[in-house]
Amino acid sequence: MSMHSRSHSLDINEISQRINVQKPYFAFQHLWQDDEQVMGRFTAEQPLVYEIGAITAGELGRHLAILGSCSAVALHNGPEGYYLATRAHLTRSADQPTKGETLYASARVLDMDKRSLKIAASAWGKTPVAELVCEYTIITPPLFKRNFKHYANPDDIIPPDSPYQTPISYHDLTFTANSVNAVAGPLTPQQCAGHFYGYPCWPVAIIAQTAFQITGELVREKYGAGMRLCIRDIKLSANKLMSASNVLRFSVEITPGGPEGGLTNSQVRVYHNEEEVASLINQLELIPV
Repeated sequence: MSMHSRSHSLDINEISQRINVQKPYFAFQHLWQDDEQVMGRFTAEQPLVYEIGAITAGELGRHLAILGSCSAVALHNGPEGYYLATRAHLTRSADQPTKGETLYASARVLDMDKRSLKIAASAWGKTPVAELVCEYTIITPPLFKRNFKHYANPDDIIPPDSPYQTPISYHDLTFTANSVNAVAGPLTPQQCAGHFYGYPCWPVAIIAQTAFQITGELVREKYGAGMRLCIRDIKLSANKLMSASNVLRFSVEITPGGPEGGLTNSQVRVYHNEEEVASLINQLELIPV
């Protein structure tokens, strides 16, 4: 894949408006067309916390999913709307970028109609980093504003700095031998700035990122403070869009088996009250530091 085929540069402002995702959640520094795919450049900003490497799994999912919706509106005349990720499968390569390295991504449409989208995307630096297949529900602006009018917040403003440089806090951690429960939220509108202005909502990628932070707490409790995570494989389902004002409960389980050899399986279920709103099935590499 060329990193220099930029003769068909794309207007970031126009595209971000059409997918209703704005800065700072939309963080691509440049977008361009290369044949039947949209390509972009970005750098990592979210803190690693318990993960190891140069970029978290949640942030990779964030940028690649955004780029997927960009490919729909830029190259396939996708409708202006809200592209809500409902299913995603992220896989990471063994080689990972160095800290501060400029990263590139590409996305192409696999299938699309007026109400749904499926894309394939990849990220790389000097070597391949990750691949994503993602499915979305497309909601028109009038329908979104009607369905989620109770999420509207007139105090939603653009913060001077990206809030995604600060991890989401959580509390009420309760451990068993192989599980942990924790609570996170509510978020301020500024904590999910750009997703979506006027209707601040928990981004699915930030739900995933918080899930991995809480998973890290369980790994630390089970294996000690010197253990870190590399999330190798994620299968995510998002069942319902959550307002920033919602409190979420995270229930994390890991499969017993020590840090030596092979990958550790984990499952995360995310609830609002008693309703399951998201789930993740993951494979983790545990790495002593």
